[in-house]
Amino acid sequence: MQNSTIDWDNVRLFLELTRRGSARGAAQALGLSHSTVVRRVERLESGLGARLFDRDFTGYRPTPAGQTLLDSALKAEEAILAADRQLHGSDASLSGEITLTMPDVLAYFFLMPELVTFTERYPEIDLKMLISYDVFDLARREADVALRLYRQDHLPPEDLVGRKLQSVWSCYYASEAYLEKHDPGAEDSTARWIGWGEDDPHPDWVRNSPFPDIPAYGYLNNAMLQARAVQCGFGLGTLPCLVGDALPGVIRIPGCEPYSNYVLWMLTHPDLRDTARHRVFREFIAELFRDRQDKIEGIPK
Repeated sequence: MQNSTIDWDNVRLFLELTRRGSARGAAQALGLSHSTVVRRVERLESGLGARLFDRDFTGYRPTPAGQTLLDSALKAEEAILAADRQLHGSDASLSGEITLTMPDVLAYFFLMPELVTFTERYPEIDLKMLISYDVFDLARREADVALRLYRQDHLPPEDLVGRKLQSVWSCYYASEAYLEKHDPGAEDSTARWIGWGEDDPHPDWVRNSPFPDIPAYGYLNNAMLQARAVQCGFGLGTLPCLVGDALPGVIRIPGCEPYSNYVLWMLTHPDLRDTARHRVFREFIAELFRDRQDKIEGIPK
């Protein structure tokens, strides 16, 4: 072995490369160039005197030596991350960063004005927002607080602490102009559902709707895209009430009632539970959802 000292930055790169499976993926995750990743991996292998990856057209796969390093590197990473969480968890000041991850529709149609209020109330807290439907790793502090939608019969991961905020209610919507041209209740209706991308023109959600004989068409697999398509007259859509009721020119399809299909959870890592800034933020969010219950449930004013 040429050099017994391992640079932690190179270990982080090694870990990211094993997770992503490609130099390009690791480079994007770490904010580096592709050539830098390749060069630093070669330098790490040279310093250790061992080949860590098999490289082929499928990407990077750990060799037996790489697997040995991976086992130790994961333990070291978890120890560092645990120390980081515990240090942040003991912070009693109302200052510093909070990284929040949430779905886009929740941010745009509901939370943004209230988050502005929070930042004005606590100007020393630097609020960072990540719009995503993906599950961020709270243990690795990719985010501190996550707002996540789960189906009624699903629960969040057991290693996180959380609070069930609210059942999220949805309804069936269309633009007023679309309904004037396409009556979904007519026997020979020309109306169409806006599809989420299923191959079946009559997926379960269509068959369970008030208009099961109307087919779905199109491939619009994002809630914001669906909302805009409904507003522009692309077809009939199912939207959260907090979204559909806020869209100008969009109404609930007559005769349709709201239904609950998801539950919104607020999640964090146990080590961050007592951090002052995280605690006041979670309390702020919980109070907000209690005060806005009618809007989320789609109850008319």
